[in-house]
Amino acid sequence: MVLFFLPHAGGSAKSYCTFKRYLPRDLTVVPMELSGRFTRSGEPLLTEVSACVADLIAKHRSLLEQEPYALFGHSMGTLLAAELIRQTRAAGLPGPRHAFMSGRCAPCDGTRMLNADHLSDEELVQFFSQGGLSTAVPDTDPELRRMLNRILCTDVRMADKFSLTPQEAPFGCDITVLYGTEDQILRNVDLSGWDRYAQNKCEYFGFSGGHFFFAQHLKEICELIAQRIG
Repeated sequence: MVLFFLPHAGGSAKSYCTFKRYLPRDLTVVPMELSGRFTRSGEPLLTEVSACVADLIAKHRSLLEQEPYALFGHSMGTLLAAELIRQTRAAGLPGPRHAFMSGRCAPCDGTRMLNADHLSDEELVQFFSQGGLSTAVPDTDPELRRMLNRILCTDVRMADKFSLTPQEAPFGCDITVLYGTEDQILRNVDLSGWDRYAQNKCEYFGFSGGHFFFAQHLKEICELIAQRIG
């Protein structure tokens, strides 16, 4: 079994490296890196969810074709996971055995959550940094700060304009939804829209903490993952 991790806005494949410590050793863990970000910084910075996913499918096609797999997406990663399911289905590739959707409402409910197109880069960066929603960057490295801010703003804007209905992308598998009970992004947000994408069962698990609650509950979440994918 392969477990693909899809990154949050401004995040990298390395964001999920610590999961390996608690997941079963016979599980192949594959954190996906988007084109133009971090370890793939020499490649084009793609600005549409559909283009990012098409690139990921091309890069990981052999695993998607040959191995049973599950998906874990956090925040923007849930949108990438939903689009990946849509594109693999359209291409006649196998779908996931299970989908773990973390820290975001369903893509049919969350379009334009921030109206990011109406905010400047500075306003977006300030919103995410003040809310503890992005990685802190030392002031001593302005070049790194500029690069991370550019990636963050690109990701936020492409996520904000993406939508996908259950009719366009029925998952064909069960879904586990995870969220932080103090996540300010999810205040007054209805997460139950994920029910409409699930094949049979959609479960919800709240954990203490904010948007990146999983850092505080890593072992518990990994145990849940192992249980659900068998």
